[in-house]
Amino acid sequence: MKLYLDFEPCQECNTMMKQLSSPEMLLADETTRSNESAKFLRHLTYNHNEVVQAVMEDLPKQKKDQEFDFFK
Repeated sequence: MKLYLDFEPCQECNTMMKQLSSPEMLLADETTRSNESAKFLRHLTYNHNEVVQAVMEDLPKQKKDQEFDFFK
């Protein structure tokens, strides 16, 4: 799934994006790439509320599970 976001990256974002797209990272093992990606996503989640709001608006809403009759 690809998600395109329109936001102003901070200096830390720019640094992380450069590291993630560097040739060394592209050739790194999967665990290293996964850890660095997770680090970037945590940064976005905790430091850029506009990104979280945009993701929430784009993702389909989950339907509530059907309740059984005995819960009503």
